[in-house]
This record gives sequence, structure tokens and C-alpha cells, in this order.
Amino acid sequence: MQGISAPDEARQLHLTFDTARAFEEEYARNLTKGGAFVRTDECFELREIVEVAVEMRFLGETLTLAAEVVHCMTAETAPVGTDPGVAIQFLDPGPKLRRLFEPFVEEAEDQQAAETAGAIEAAPDSKTEPTGDAWTLDGDVFDDEFSSDAGLIPATGPLGDEGPELALATDEEPLPESEDPNERTHRPRSDRAAARIPVNVRAPNGQELRARTRNLSESGVLLSVDGEELPLGKDVTLRLVHPATGEPISVGGRVVRHIEGEGAVAAVAVHLQPDDGDREAVERFVTEMGQADREQRKEGIRGPLDEMGPVGLLQMFTGLAPCGTLTITSGSEEGVIAFEDGALLMAHCRSVNGIKALARIFSWRTGFFEFRGQVEAVPEAERDGRPIEAVLLEALRVLDESKRFSGAEHEPSARFRVERDQLDGSGDALSQTEEAVLDLAGAGFTLRRMLDVIPDEDGHVHQAIDALLEKGVLVLAD
Repeated sequence: MQGISAPDEARQLHLTFDTARAFEEEYARNLTKGGAFVRTDECFELREIVEVAVEMRFLGETLTLAAEVVHCMTAETAPVGTDPGVAIQFLDPGPKLRRLFEPFVEEAEDQQAAETAGAIEAAPDSKTEPTGDAWTLDGDVFDDEFSSDAGLIPATGPLGDEGPELALATDEEPLPESEDPNERTHRPRSDRAAARIPVNVRAPNGQELRARTRNLSESGVLLSVDGEELPLGKDVTLRLVHPATGEPISVGGRVVRHIEGEGAVAAVAVHLQPDDGDREAVERFVTEMGQADREQRKEGIRGPLDEMGPVGLLQMFTGLAPCGTLTITSGSEEGVIAFEDGALLMAHCRSVNGIKALARIFSWRTGFFEFRGQVEAVPEAERDGRPIEAVLLEALRVLDESKRFSGAEHEPSARFRVERDQLDGSGDALSQTEEAVLDLAGAGFTLRRMLDVIPDEDGHVHQAIDALLEKGVLVLAD
């Protein structure tokens, strides 16, 4: 039996066990629950997919598994006395993970039994020193103090039928000197729910932005939103609506982190700063969202994207369920598709909606999905309402045109320079799309942000860019 494979380009981590005892302790505390802490000096992005080589040197065996990074501590951010490293969550579900480890556990138990028998005869009163890691993952959700250094940790992974929600805490109470650090009791500041609900954000310039939460705690929230409109360090106001009761709640916050995507900010972390009189309401809201999320996840389906792809998944779930919400992540990007009675309710990919968002999501080849048999309330004016098969075919057409008209296939982070002399001397009339491209290029927008902001299909925007490049009006910036 083999576990889920990581992408070819995934970086590798090594989780090494020199003794059967060390392996057994880590297996009982963390591996059976789907996670581990791996010491490394490298810096990893949250939600980055990695390949973890679990090296059981005492057996001469290595088990290679795919995992997702859920927390990263550098030498600068790690607490005093703690090694830098990353917390990872394996992508294989809990039952399968235990089956993969089972033969090695049995061999470790046999080896440990033999060692223990000899040790008892030699020194019956000896006590083994703790060998595990000071950071334990005991099945509860723990997070760091929310700050620009810590950011927001996705507390749920793409898989894990029984696995834990992984995150680490730095605020546990002091331990007695004699206590095994692996048995410490963490006291979390705030649990984080992987809740995905719509939210309105009032930007510093007064603009109202539509966003969706990725996860939520009493201290902060991670939003899928156009981060270029929410600069770091600026104050914002969030308006969240309880999905069950419809009760709105408004809370102030400050932008403390940008999660970078390809050529654009894919998500924004906001540190919540409720007034004293609103704090209790915020705490209640977060608690209820966490409870609702846990109940929904029990009945949800999660897995890797590459087995069926977004199109196959959407066709399958619309054929099996009367309604539902399909959330797909690829790298730092996240897309949400909701349907009801065979019709599309909404499709959302950061600041892009509808068919254009569907086409974006359909282009993703790697990542993970989660399906839940519930849908959020969508205002009648914003409901799409078209049959799923119709929008699916239309999105595939848009995607195909985007591929055909992508020209030189510039990087999403590419920027362009406008040659005004060429523009004035050409005498050619520009299309509305070409005018929009020049305006945004002059403002320093990346290619990805142009595609996000201009409402035309991506293929038409690519066509306009190619035409302007050919005329010399637009030049690829250094």
C-alpha cells in the first residue's frame, strides 16, 4: 500500500527516528492523529505541499508521504529554546495512515520489548529520559498569538477522516522541571474554525469589498479577497453574517499579513480589534461558527484534486446531491462553487465571479477539494440560476479560448511598460479592452491583476495584450 504522492516539484522534509522508543512515542502522540513537527532551517509557505521522508533508521526503512504545511517557525520566530521547523499534516486520511505505519509499529514494538526486557534486568529502577518533541499535537486546535509574524494558520487540512486540526501554541503555562515536555497541557488563546462564510470589507479608502473567510478565530480572520485594496497596517471594518440566523456582526480590524499568490495577493490576514462591548458577541459568533464547521465536516468529503479534476468533481457531486458547496484549493488560491437543484448558485475565486471564476477553477490541475452538502444563503439578485451543464460548457469554452489566446504565456507576475510615443504615433483606434489594459499597465498592475480586474474573458484580455505588444505600445518591463 502506498500513500498519496506529492507533486514532483514538492520540497522534501526528513522526519528521522534513530530508536524504536522515539518512533513509538511520536506515533502514539502525533502520527496516528495525522501530523508531526519536523525540525528544519528552511522556510515554507502555509499550505505548501511537501514530501516527508519518515526515516525509521532503527529498522532501515523509509516511508515517503505527502503532507501540507500548517505552521512554520523560523529561527527568528521560534520561542527561546525551541528549534525552528514546520508543523505538517499528512494528506492520507487517518485510517489509511495507520495502516501504512502498522507493519513498522509492530516491528518497533518487538524491538522495544526486547530492549526493555534487557534493561529491566540491568537497571530495574531506571527511568528513560524524554526523547520526543517539545511541540505536541494532541488533537485540539491551538494557535499562536495573532500577529504579523504568526499570521493565520489554516487549522484544517484537505484530508483527515479522523485526523486533528493542526496548529501550534506558544502560550502554554510554565512546566514543573520534572514534567515531560511531551505531556504538557497547552492552553490555547483562541480556537480557529475553518469557516467559510461571506463577508463585506470596508477598505481604508471607503470601498466595499466582497470576500470570504477561510478560517476564523477570536483574534483574527483569513480572507479570500483582492489584497491590493487592503494594504498592510491599515484599519478595516468587517461585516459578517451568521449563516444560520442571518444575524450580522460588525467588527474592526487591522491588516497584518498578505498571502502571496501568482502575481497577486491571494488572501489577507486581519487581526480583529472589537470594541469592549462587542467582544462577547464576537466570541459567541466564532464559537458557533466552529461548532457548525465541525458538524458539517463530519459529513463532508475531502481529497486530492488530481484524481478527478474540478470538472469531474462538479459533475459527480451535482449528480449525487440536490445541493452543496465545493471548495477547491490550489496553492494559495481558493475557489468556491455552490449549486442547488441542478443550477449554479454562485462561483467565486477571490475577486472573480461567475463563468470567469469557473474557468479559473477548471484550469487547476493540482490541489485539494472539500464538498459539503449545504449551501449559504445567496441574495436573489446575485444567484446565477443557470443549469450546471450549461455553465460547465460555457466555462470550458472560456478556458479553451484563454489557452489559445495567451500568446507568449507571460508569467502572472509580469508587468508591462506603456510606450506613449508609440501610442500617439500609431493613429490606431484602441478597443475598450486595450484601453483598460493600458490604464492598468500604467498603474503598475501585474498580468494576473489585469485579468482579475478587467471583466472581459481572460482570452480577450490576452488578445488585447498581444496586440499592444505587437504594435510596440506595450513592452514587457524588466
